[in-house]
Amino acid sequence: MRNSRPSTNFSRRRLLGTTAAGIAASSLAACATSGGDEDTEDVSVGGDAENPFDVDPAAPLDVVIFDGGFGDQYAVEHQKLYQAKYPDAEIEHLATQQISETQQPRFAQGEPADVIDNSGAQEIPIDSLINDGELAELTPLLDAPSFDDPDVPVRDTLREGSLAKGTFNGKVYALNYAFSAWTIWYDNKLFTDMGWPVPETWDEMLDLCPDIQAEGIAPWVYTGVHPVYLYDMFLMLAGRHGGVDVLKNLDNLEPDAWSQESVGLAAEAMYKLWEDGYVLEGAPGLDHIQSQTAFNERKAAFIPVGSWLPNEQKSIAPDDFEYAPIGVPYLEGSAQPGLISAGGEEPFIVPDKAQNKAGAYEYLRIMLSQEGAQIFGDTVSAATVVKGVELDNLAAQLTDELVSNPDDLFQPQFRFWYSKMDEEVRPALGALMSGESNPDEFLDRMQTVADETAADDSIEHFTHDE
Repeated sequence: MRNSRPSTNFSRRRLLGTTAAGIAASSLAACATSGGDEDTEDVSVGGDAENPFDVDPAAPLDVVIFDGGFGDQYAVEHQKLYQAKYPDAEIEHLATQQISETQQPRFAQGEPADVIDNSGAQEIPIDSLINDGELAELTPLLDAPSFDDPDVPVRDTLREGSLAKGTFNGKVYALNYAFSAWTIWYDNKLFTDMGWPVPETWDEMLDLCPDIQAEGIAPWVYTGVHPVYLYDMFLMLAGRHGGVDVLKNLDNLEPDAWSQESVGLAAEAMYKLWEDGYVLEGAPGLDHIQSQTAFNERKAAFIPVGSWLPNEQKSIAPDDFEYAPIGVPYLEGSAQPGLISAGGEEPFIVPDKAQNKAGAYEYLRIMLSQEGAQIFGDTVSAATVVKGVELDNLAAQLTDELVSNPDDLFQPQFRFWYSKMDEEVRPALGALMSGESNPDEFLDRMQTVADETAADDSIEHFTHDE
């Protein structure tokens, strides 16, 4: 694969052009002083296990948290831990869903925050940030002594596969803090009351759909306004059928990868849900909260969402609602029926021009302590990438059981590696599920953008380590 790096000017335009906020950022960039572009010092691991990054105890720390499905209360608690260690450090805390809108202007000015939870619908494309040299590599953090045991490096405290999503050509640029799985959710109480079997195969699910409809319930609902929620459902259908190499071929931009049999069968299966009338009417116009609320109101039996669903809906779901996750029901003849999209989510990044890079690394090290991870688990009822944390929430326990076999875990990467493909796959999947395009049109559309991406020598290309 090609590994040519673009010029700074191209990458800067690409970074600022990804959202409407880029227009404002461009104006701000023109007013930035030359001092804002000065490089900050690199941070290395020192000999002091208590302060491996040589943190200035009085230096302020600027933290930005995505206020989405996990909220920001866990971060408030993490910051209390940081201030317990460094009581003279002032912490600037911003909780927002507008990550790109609030943070792209700061990157443009050369004055980014120290730690950014770069998540949500407005996350800044990480490939753009990497191509522009905007991110610090996290090797110093991973090589540092862990917070709880100075004889164990941070990287050895993490669950297997948790670093994969934030790794680009062997370098880690994002710490994906939550250990999440994209699953299919159902209400166990509803299924128990109705006597419905929980399907393992796609055919079993299709056989159940008429029984669900007979009760006045739609078999499926999804987030039509944000069709990225369909991404892992579609790819796990393909990957379960043909094996993980099918997905690696897509990520690696192999020629004709979108013509693989398993990919075509997955597209046909998704399209058939709409064609056979198994999707809640109006789903293409629902956002994530509206679709999840319809699911909580038992208007639909299945919904594809990530592990944060129970926490995000805790104020809406009925008291007797019993969240239960399953993997995507697999197609007949599947080679790897246990495959599931799981691993690190909720990416935390440290800008290369962060004013307190040492404090940023230390903040992440505290987050990765047993206490920090337990705070997250207790607050949002979900697991982190830290090993050994016990969770009381049943839905989180069931998800943990679902992802217990590391050999079955794989996170497709192309939409994170290439923002151009991400911009195409979302509407393409939405059009497929709403019947606006058929499977052949969908596959042709995706193969075209994959070929264009592979031929683009102005961007860095990435590949899976074998």
